[in-house]
Amino acid sequence: MPKQKQSRNASEEPQAKKARLKSQRSGEEDETQDDTFNASQSADFDVNTGEAEYGIIEKLCVKNFICHGSLSMNFGPNINFVVGRNGSGKSAVLTAIVVGLGGKATATTRGSSVQNFIKDGKNVAEIRITLRNRGDFAYKPKEYGDSIIVERKLRKGGGSTYKLMSSSEKVISTEYKELSSIVDFFNIQVENPVSIMTQETSKKFLHAKNARDKYKRTT
Repeated sequence: MPKQKQSRNASEEPQAKKARLKSQRSGEEDETQDDTFNASQSADFDVNTGEAEYGIIEKLCVKNFICHGSLSMNFGPNINFVVGRNGSGKSAVLTAIVVGLGGKATATTRGSSVQNFIKDGKNVAEIRITLRNRGDFAYKPKEYGDSIIVERKLRKGGGSTYKLMSSSEKVISTEYKELSSIVDFFNIQVENPVSIMTQETSKKFLHAKNARDKYKRTT
């Protein structure tokens, strides 16, 4: 008899895209390997629209970040291209995504401290990223709603702070641990060069002499 995926209990903590199936046959205890279904094999997008329901970046806003005094970008649901002349700040957009989602400065290959990303003459830089959070596998949908806003502020004096906000901009958490849970849940790996390859890393990858060296660049 066909098995159906049970909906997740709203009161439970979200677990990374896993759903459990139970047999529909009455009076039988048919526990097989199929009873535990890894939902990562199911579509991450709405099959009707072809758009991802969660974990994609919908908007990026930065203030006083590297060369940008103020920049706001809306992203489409599929492939996006950022174009511009040399020195216009294209790489800074990628750096903002990495740093804004909790990545270390060293992961960007542009410096050893996030303080280096604050625009010259300014004391504070701000990065705000809006992540889509829809569908059956949304992260804490009752708290965050259809989107999660991640805000990170960098201070010249040292350190940085986080705000995790709902779609209505209500602050849900200020803990890095919560941001880490969100990116893990959405499988966003900002420090993995397979997911995000910086300009400098791509140069080293292309100039690697053999397959083993190329593999080292991506691990």
